[in-house]
Amino acid sequence: MTDAKKFEASLTRFENALNIVEKAVSDRREADKRMKAAEAQAAALASDRQRIDKELEQVRVKAAELVDTSKQAAGKIDSAVSRIRAVLYSNSGG
Repeated sequence: MTDAKKFEASLTRFENALNIVEKAVSDRREADKRMKAAEAQAAALASDRQRIDKELEQVRVKAAELVDTSKQAAGKIDSAVSRIRAVLYSNSGG
C-alpha cells in the first residue's frame, strides 16, 4: 500500500471516529436537555403537590368546622323540637 493510500485510509478512520464522537456529544446534549426538562417537570410536580397538600388541609379544616356547625345546629333543632313538644303536651292537657 502506498503512502497516499495509507494516508487516505487513516483519514477515513479518523473521520469515522470523529463522526462517532460528534454523535456521542450530540446524544449527550440531547440526554442533558431531556434530564433538565424532567427535573423541571419534577420540580413543578413537587410544587403542585405542596400546593394541593395545603389546599387539602384547608378543606379538611373547613370540613371539620362544618361538622361542628352541623352538630350544633342539630342540637339546637333537637332542643327546639323538645320545647315545642313540651308546649304542645302542656296545651293538650297533659
